[in-house]
Order: sequence, then C-alpha cells, then structure tokens
Amino acid sequence: MGSSKALLLATLVAVGASSAAFGADLLPPPPPLEPVPVDVGGGWYLRGDVGVGAVQMSSWRSTLQPYDETGQSLATSGNYFAPAFASIGDQAFAGVGVGYQVNRWFRADITGEYRTEANYRAGMATANVYGGTWFDSYNAGLSTALFMANGYFDLGTWHGVTPFVGGGVGIASHKLAGLTDSGGGVATDATQANFAWALMGGLALNVTPNLKIELGYRYVDMGNINSNPIQCLNPQGCWQETHSFHVASQDVRLGLRYALGGAPVYMPPLVTKY
Repeated sequence: MGSSKALLLATLVAVGASSAAFGADLLPPPPPLEPVPVDVGGGWYLRGDVGVGAVQMSSWRSTLQPYDETGQSLATSGNYFAPAFASIGDQAFAGVGVGYQVNRWFRADITGEYRTEANYRAGMATANVYGGTWFDSYNAGLSTALFMANGYFDLGTWHGVTPFVGGGVGIASHKLAGLTDSGGGVATDATQANFAWALMGGLALNVTPNLKIELGYRYVDMGNINSNPIQCLNPQGCWQETHSFHVASQDVRLGLRYALGGAPVYMPPLVTKY
C-alpha cells in the first residue's frame, strides 16, 4: 500500500513538471528593445545673416557749438555758432556665427558682422560780432564691425514656425572715415571700440530637420564715436574742431541656421546574455 502511494506521488510530480515545461514553451517571446537614438554632432549649429539697419544718431556735439542750460549756443572767440543739423544714412550688413542648441527652449551663439559705410552729414551756420556770416557743411562715412554673444528663448513650434526672443552683449568697433569741412578742413580717420547691447525677436521656419530660415528684428546700441580734429591750411580757420555722437540701429535680418547634428543615428541596445 505504501509503495502504491509513493508510485502515485512520483507520477503526479512527473506530469506537473512536464506540463510546466510545455507551458513555458508556449509563452510569447519578450518584446524587442527599442534602438537608442544618438545625435551625432550634438546641438552645434552654424548661422549666416544679412540685413539692413536704420541707423539712429543722437547726442550730436561739435566742439565749436557749446550749449548753455537753455540749449542756446554760446559765443566762442567772438563767433556765434548756430544750432546745426546732423543726419546719418542706413547700413547694410552681413555676418556669420556659431552656436549651440542647449535644449528645445534655449540656444546661444557668437556672431560677427560687418556693417557698410553710412553717410554722415552735418552743417552749422556761423556769425561773428562784426556781422560776417558763413555756413559750414561736413561729410564722412561711418562703418562698423560688430561682435556679439547672444542668447535666445524659443517659445514653442506651431506648424513648423518657432517664435523667439533674445538679447546680446558685445563690442562695436566704429570707423569714421573721410571727415571733411566745406571750408577746406580735413580730419584723419578715427576708430573707436565700444560696449554694445541688443534686444531681438523673430520667427524661425523649419525647412528641413537641419535647416531653418529666420526673419527677425533687432535693436542694437553701439555707443559713441568721436572724430579726430579737423585740420585746415589756415590753422586759425578750423579751431581744431571735433564731432561726436551716439549710434544705435533698428535692424531687419534674414538668416539661415544649419544644425550640424544631422539626422539621429539609431544604435542597438546593449543586450547581456545570462
């Protein structure tokens, strides 16, 4: 009787083990592991920009035209220098840069651009205590090299269009060339480097996964420029006059931005066998 029970127990164990093995053979295979995307080149990008700037001139001064607290000109050496007019033309510009897309919301780049010569003009009427009057006009050209470090916040993408805002700081290197006085005076070219800052905004359009077109607006403040003294054949006729003014610009820019990362490369996951 005891041997029969032992035989029956052994039979049940054998059948259970066989069923478990058969059930294991029928289990579905584990799901495949997804490949891991690797962005070759990281978030680096190149950019190029062209545009035009409406240059703004303020705080114009001539050393022959001091002002009192009411804004009226004062007498200098028996001469009265009437308030002058001064204007400056537009600048076209082109620039390049390199940047990094930190995440989907923020990116930064370093840019350099050359701004073409803007026509500077000024004029001043002069009268002396003896009743003589004359009018002096001045002409020169102002060109600028602008180097900036910029940061941008991308505000989300809708139908391939991404609005953005940003700001930047840097250096503006001005050159005031060919300053002449209609009375026969000439000044040597003057160069001056200033702190510059900018605020900007615009829209970026996705052309391909790597290429974007940007249309943007920028206000950039580029500091002051001071001329060298105007020299004349008759030194007493020029009084070593110098001009100075502040320079800013409202720019419209069209740019291209190319991501160096390219399309993601999918690497198979690491599988360890036991």
